[in-house]
Amino acid sequence: MPLTDRAAAVAHRVVSECAGVREGQHVLINGRADALEYLEALAFECELLGATTCVTVESDTALHRRLTELDEDQLQRTSACVLAAVEAADLAIVVFTAFGAPALFADVPTAKFGAARRGVKPLMDAHFAGGRRWIGTDYPTREQADLFGLPMEEYAEAFWRAIDVEYDVLRRRGELVCDVLDGAGEVVITSAKGTDLTLRIDGRPLDSDTGLLTDGAPFANLPAGEVCLAPLEDSAQGTVVFDTGFWEGHWVEDLVVEFDRGVARGVSARRGLDLFERTLATNSGAASVIGELGIGTNHEVMRPCGNMLLDEKMLGTIHLAVGENRMMGGVNESSLHWDLLVVRPTVTVDGVTLLADGELTASRRTP
Repeated sequence: MPLTDRAAAVAHRVVSECAGVREGQHVLINGRADALEYLEALAFECELLGATTCVTVESDTALHRRLTELDEDQLQRTSACVLAAVEAADLAIVVFTAFGAPALFADVPTAKFGAARRGVKPLMDAHFAGGRRWIGTDYPTREQADLFGLPMEEYAEAFWRAIDVEYDVLRRRGELVCDVLDGAGEVVITSAKGTDLTLRIDGRPLDSDTGLLTDGAPFANLPAGEVCLAPLEDSAQGTVVFDTGFWEGHWVEDLVVEFDRGVARGVSARRGLDLFERTLATNSGAASVIGELGIGTNHEVMRPCGNMLLDEKMLGTIHLAVGENRMMGGVNESSLHWDLLVVRPTVTVDGVTLLADGELTASRRTP
């Protein structure tokens, strides 16, 4: 779709405010071909500030052909050229957190996706090493909107509105959530649908994603708005009923997962149980181990739509991920990091209520 005035204005804000691009920096911009105008707008804004840029693109059709026609050994190879570009960059802006045409990939075997992620893993490891900054974002498409059952104009406006948020509000709300979590031990998560999970967070660092990169927070998603951390990997015990998720062109709905000493096992689902089990089985490392607890803080995300980049930021929700979590201070190494959403949870932290049926409380822990 043509670049709108709203998207162009967001590109300016992403580069100047969120990323804080400075003269002399090297910026790698990678994204889908359908977002080319947006990628070019990001690059131009970087150049206005004196940075140099490298823009790389790949179409969904080319990626689909690779996934269907190449074998797993070919897919899991890492490009030395791309790795060198990552290692040379001070900042990476990745506009590729979801497919532009998700339905196109519904026929791709899960094992092929797993192989491709194993090939990308060294690139992600390089992103998160050596103090490099990284922003992960997306670009709304009509194909996404159609699959999520939304008018394109409504979907696009929801996406750009969630990025063009009052970042100071996200910062203050994140501070409140961090105040409750900081120094805590036990977290209990329940929901009306049957979630009853206990996990521990002793000593784990907190990351409040406010959308602004700093020396202490070199990674961000846009839309921003969550406080996340890596739970102790062997601590999660109990059941979670995930309201929704979306993965590789497929919906997940009312997925019941049991955690035993941190290891996830799918039990049942209205949709997506087989997908969940295949995905855990075809990724490397600790793919089935709990990797993240996140609490959404973005008031501009009104309801889940299917794009997890938006959904997980929704104020009053929590998401849990399985797999890779070393960027959060955990120890899981995996080619997989998969977030799934619980919409109206109750969360207590060392007995203090943080969320009550999806409502963020003002309770603070006693010093």
